[in-house]
Amino acid sequence: MEKEEDIVIVLRRSRKAFLVEYGCGLFLLITLGILAIKGIAIPSGFRSFVFGFAFLGVAYAEISRQLIRYIITPEKLIVVLGIIRQFKTNVYFRPLGFVPDINLHQNRLERLLGYGTIFVRGGGTTNAFELKDINDPQYIMELIEKLMEDNRGSMGGMGGPDAPPKNKKSTVIELD
Repeated sequence: MEKEEDIVIVLRRSRKAFLVEYGCGLFLLITLGILAIKGIAIPSGFRSFVFGFAFLGVAYAEISRQLIRYIITPEKLIVVLGIIRQFKTNVYFRPLGFVPDINLHQNRLERLLGYGTIFVRGGGTTNAFELKDINDPQYIMELIEKLMEDNRGSMGGMGGPDAPPKNKKSTVIELD
């Protein structure tokens, strides 16, 4: 039986990353509404097609957000992919304590809206993992750096499964 882990923060992709999808869906619905108010006749097949396309844009954004979840605990990062069939990847901070690169990428729009992507690279050039389109990436990057430093500092006693537990408060923060 797995022990209950302290969850520091749970992250999902930001809704801000899907502004184009939400905007297109809203634009199509507003256009249909204005045409209906003005009494302009639209064939029902075309109206259904436009309504379905608007719904599809919003549904795509929400499903994409639900497909990936990042759970950060004091010892590791858990990347959960999928809704029904889930794949979990554990990335432990202890080996990452010697990671040379933790990078934040934001283009102008992402910086203005307050979301971005964090890349953590190992000794090679490939990414160990990435946290894509998350809110407040500067805070999350600092949190990951702090957790890596904490785990690097605990390597003196090797902090294995028999090590005495640290007194930590468990706080769950859910960022949308």
